[in-house]
Amino acid sequence: MLCKAVLAEATEYELVACRSCAARYLSPLPSVEALQKLYSSQYYGSDWYKQQGWGMAFAKSVLRDKRPGRFLDVGCGLGYFIDGVRKHSDWDVYGVEFGADAVDYAKDKLGLNVYQGELADVQFPDDFFDYIQIRNVLEHVTSPMTLLRECRRILKADGVFHLFVPNGRVDSLGLIDFYRSVGKAAFSRSGHLFFFPQETLRWMFEEVGLEIVRSRTYGIRRGLASLGYWPRFKDWKRDYFPRVNDELPDDAQIRLPPRKKRPDLYYTYRLLRMNMRMLPGMRDFGLDYELLLKVRR
Repeated sequence: MLCKAVLAEATEYELVACRSCAARYLSPLPSVEALQKLYSSQYYGSDWYKQQGWGMAFAKSVLRDKRPGRFLDVGCGLGYFIDGVRKHSDWDVYGVEFGADAVDYAKDKLGLNVYQGELADVQFPDDFFDYIQIRNVLEHVTSPMTLLRECRRILKADGVFHLFVPNGRVDSLGLIDFYRSVGKAAFSRSGHLFFFPQETLRWMFEEVGLEIVRSRTYGIRRGLASLGYWPRFKDWKRDYFPRVNDELPDDAQIRLPPRKKRPDLYYTYRLLRMNMRMLPGMRDFGLDYELLLKVRR
C-alpha cells in the first residue's frame, strides 16, 4: 500500500501498485453508488464558458483543415465543449457522460446528442467516428482497458484518437506525500481511480491495437514541484484534507456561474499558449500527457 485516500464519501481506499503493469489504483475500486455521488450535479458547470470557448478555438484550429465527419467527446460533462465545436464547424458531434444530471442538461438545454453511462453501453457501430477525444477521463473509469478497446472498435481506420491523460507516477505523489506527512487519508479532489506511468500506457495501447502518432508533455512546473525539483505552494496540503459530503442538499441541481465576457481571440491565444508550453515526447517529470493515436494496421 502506498497510501490511503477518500473521494466524495467517508470510505477509505488504499492506493496500491500493480506488480505486473506498474499502474497505481484505488483498492477496492469505488462502487457505482460512490461514483454517482462523486459526479453529482455539484460536480459540473464551474467552467462552462471556458469549455465552450475551448471548443470554438479547437474547431477553428485543430479541425479546420480536416474533412468534417463524426466527432465524439467521451466524458463530455455538460456538453459545452462539443457545443463550441458544433457552432464553429461542420462536424457532427456526439458525447458520452457518466453523470445523469449532466446528460439531461446537455440534451434539454443545449440540444446535444449525448448518451449516459459507459461508452461500451452505448453500442455505437464499428468504424463510426472520424475523431474521438478523451480528455482526462481514462483515469476516472473502473475499466480503462474496456474503454480503450471500445474506442479502437468505433474509430475509423483513418480516424484520430486524441487522448489527454495524467502521468500517473507524478499524479499520485500528492496523495502519497500528504498521507505520509499528515497520517490521514488524503482527499482525492480529482477523483482519479487509476494512475498510469508512461510504460503502462504504451503497453495498454499495444494490447488494444492502437499506436502513438504524436506525444507531448505539459504541466511541467507542477510535475517538477511534485517531484521536489520546484518549490511547492506553502499551503499545498490544504487541498488534500478530507472534505466528505455524505449529504447533498435536497434542491441539488446544476448551477452555472455568470459568463466572463472574453473575445474569441482570447481562447485561441490560450490554446496556442498551451501548445507552446508542451514538450515533445512523454517526459517522466511532467504532470500530463497529450497523445494522438491511430488504429494499428
